[in-house]
Amino acid sequence: MYRRNGGTMRFLAHAFPRPKLMLAFLFSWAMIVCIRPGAIAANGPVIGKYWLYAAGQSDSSGWQARGVGFGCITFVTALNIVSAKWSLRLINLLTVIKVVVILIIVITGIVAAAGGIHVEHNDNWSRGFSGTRGDARDYASALTKVFWAYDGFTNLVYSLGELRRPERNLPWSISASVVVVGILYILANVAFFIVVPIDVAINSEEILAAEFTFRVFGQSVGQVALPIFIGLSVLGTICAQTYGVSRLLDSTNEVGFIPYGRRFCGNHAKLGTPIYSLVAIYVLTLLYLFAPPPGKVFDLLVDFVQWSTWLFYGLTAAGAIVLRYTKPNHPLRTFKSFHPLNILFIAFCVYITVFPFVPPTSDTSDAPYPFYLSPLLGLIATLAGLIPWYFRMYWWPKKTGVNLMAWIESEDAEDVHGAGFGEQDSEQRVGLVNESEPEDVKEDQTRTVVDGKQADGEQIYVR
Repeated sequence: MYRRNGGTMRFLAHAFPRPKLMLAFLFSWAMIVCIRPGAIAANGPVIGKYWLYAAGQSDSSGWQARGVGFGCITFVTALNIVSAKWSLRLINLLTVIKVVVILIIVITGIVAAAGGIHVEHNDNWSRGFSGTRGDARDYASALTKVFWAYDGFTNLVYSLGELRRPERNLPWSISASVVVVGILYILANVAFFIVVPIDVAINSEEILAAEFTFRVFGQSVGQVALPIFIGLSVLGTICAQTYGVSRLLDSTNEVGFIPYGRRFCGNHAKLGTPIYSLVAIYVLTLLYLFAPPPGKVFDLLVDFVQWSTWLFYGLTAAGAIVLRYTKPNHPLRTFKSFHPLNILFIAFCVYITVFPFVPPTSDTSDAPYPFYLSPLLGLIATLAGLIPWYFRMYWWPKKTGVNLMAWIESEDAEDVHGAGFGEQDSEQRVGLVNESEPEDVKEDQTRTVVDGKQADGEQIYVR
């Protein structure tokens, strides 16, 4: 419905405009401050673990893996700053590598099951669910990890304004990617179950795929070559996350959520990339990468970012129901979600955000951190956004007279008259403000783009 960069942020703003765009603001805050930087920081050391495994190095403290992750995150940020085109090319290349690696794992797993490859026999299938825990909280924790692997499908919506024919390509790309990745991941897990004993799989943690390739292909290919390519596939995830969140940060500035955001947001006039947005995300990512103490940093960060993620997923599904009734005849609605599935999805989101706070029934005295720490940090980080929301959306408008909600009505009017970003407009007005506000506020919040260029040659946000 809203074919502009920002994706979920704009959707929540139109679905829940009161009070003062609170949900859209909190979503933007959570995505920029904790969700995406935390996710990138969680994936960085995973690359390091695979490449250290390939090099035959052990890293009991985890700091070496974080060092490799630091180098990878720095490289990705620098590439996104220098060229958006080459960033997208790298994302596409690494996506191909990831699919090929998963296909290799799936095919070799099938061959091993058929007896074509000799592997050590294990009792994974016969032992069933013995040794597992079955309380509701454990299922919620497990589902958090499972859906972490599928979370990449949302990256596209944050750069929706740069997608050709989004009314056709968005539903198809997301649906097809989730189905294809879902099938491949299920088959890959079956392959792991066939080849790797369950005790080894649990102890291998994030480098389970490397353990699989070593047992199937041996030392030269399985322990060196394939783990390098698996690490590259994780690097592709970081590339996509970095590219998407920088566009979201620019969109939050565009609608006026960031005070004086024009001074450090927007695409650079020469490079055409959001340099300052990328640098801001980079700094936040490094905080999450190096601040946690040694230990299971991956699990801590994943649970932390997933709590806020699924909170807003549920609110977005609720927004789909609300918009069906508040704007039943929206001219750009080309796809209608099924309400019973929306309700089921909302119930699942409630489950996955509430039960992590429920005390576990089993003994957790040997756990590296309290069971409630990750979801509590997610809750605190999200609610902390209420402070800047109040000052930006209540205090600042009262002081200056600026209308930071005018863009909602403007976008609705554009959509009704067929003037969305999917059309060939010759002039676009973004970050709209009230005409009666002070001149310095207009200077901060208003930008005019004509045919993709700005007359005064300043930095602009190019669609």
